[in-house]
Amino acid sequence: MSDTITSLDIEAARRYIELHVGKRQVNKIQHAFPSPRHWTDPKVPIEKIKKHRANQLDKKGRAINLYMGVPYCIKTAPAKCGYCLFPVEDFNGNNELDHYFEHYIKKEARMLKGSLEGQNLHSVYFGGGTSNLYRAEKYYDLMDLVRELFPVIGSEVDITMEGIPQLFSRKKLEAIKGSGMNRISMGIQQFNDDLNKLSGRKQTKKQVLDAIEWSENLGLECNVDLIFGWPQQTVDTMVSDLEDLIATGIKDITHYELNVGGPTDFALNRYHELPGTLTNLEMYKTSRELLLSHGYEQITAYNWRKSSDLKINPYEEGVVRQYPSMDSIGIGYAAMTFFMDSALNEGDSWSFINSRNLEKYRSMIDAGQHPIEAGFCHAKEDFRLFMLFRNLFSLELDRIEYKKVFGIDLYEEFKGIWSALEEYDFVRCEESKISLVNDGPFFTPMIQAMLAEKRYRELAKKKIESANSSQSIPVMAV
Repeated sequence: MSDTITSLDIEAARRYIELHVGKRQVNKIQHAFPSPRHWTDPKVPIEKIKKHRANQLDKKGRAINLYMGVPYCIKTAPAKCGYCLFPVEDFNGNNELDHYFEHYIKKEARMLKGSLEGQNLHSVYFGGGTSNLYRAEKYYDLMDLVRELFPVIGSEVDITMEGIPQLFSRKKLEAIKGSGMNRISMGIQQFNDDLNKLSGRKQTKKQVLDAIEWSENLGLECNVDLIFGWPQQTVDTMVSDLEDLIATGIKDITHYELNVGGPTDFALNRYHELPGTLTNLEMYKTSRELLLSHGYEQITAYNWRKSSDLKINPYEEGVVRQYPSMDSIGIGYAAMTFFMDSALNEGDSWSFINSRNLEKYRSMIDAGQHPIEAGFCHAKEDFRLFMLFRNLFSLELDRIEYKKVFGIDLYEEFKGIWSALEEYDFVRCEESKISLVNDGPFFTPMIQAMLAEKRYRELAKKKIESANSSQSIPVMAV
């Protein structure tokens, strides 16, 4: 489609849906706006941002989400489990990982310490890479560092260790619990041994089942990630995996569509083995019916929860999604930070990412610099889209709160889009809220793209104009 979707143009929205509804969704849900490919400003005013955080959040009592990542994953053949698009380094032993933590994570954390004093902690997520590569005794050091930044950690704070099944030994899980962490997130991707082998991963069903059982015995909440749309996967093999998982009694399941792209093995060598778009939709519908029939509730586009009395956040990120603010501090290689508040002036709202080059990350820390690679300064419109994306992922948009914070009616702002989506029965629009219904959650990536299409075109135009204006015309010597 060549024409831009305006907020009131229902015909353009219909054409957009017709063009994209049959295409692979590929898990392109954006957890923020804009996507990191637009984070190109190398001059992020970090000292000003830290000052704003200290002043703004302390006054308003905003809670902060802390992410702490590692660069390393166990080497696989094919590389990066065949499909992963995240920046990672091959794991070469615990000495290297310990050095990374002691000499770089600690130093970066202490650069931020002053701007975090007296502020509330909402959640902690240890990710990567593969964070459960740490030896058991190291989890105590990780939590000591968190307590150094946030001396008061309430019992309601979600503290998650992400990792792979074969590294969640009983000893490690006991240390995770003993250190003060209260939940784990385990990426198994496939229960089926034959399908799992396509990724080069060495986990077994027994390791998954043991980790789930040990977590339950220790009082650790546990989540498992499963992927559908895998090469050679069928609806039947997907159902078998889910039934095996449900039988364990696990309360949290993240079930999402495979994202295939870039120079990965799955994209280059197994694309022809992927289920088709209609099969992926059938997988989504079948899994939804199965999970609902076993008492699970869909709480995000991908996350399913068995017990409605659980107070913990969704496992994908554990982020605050209310409209007024969104603050997440990322520490470590390739970690992302978001500092945004609806009350901030233009120029004060930022997203930025740490260096995705490990040597560069290290050298910047060694030089006493914040290891920021690039960032994006949000206009008011960008912040609204950012929070729309967050809340849409959680299946529901609060029209009343949106208008209270931004002074704009959410339905009227995108009336043409909502009207077209209602015709397809993907959303339900009410006076107080807009909800994703039926197959709407499956098409969340498409819906997000529709809402942001006009703004993305504007950003692309600005990028071209900026590039053109920076080019100097050579002067010929006379």
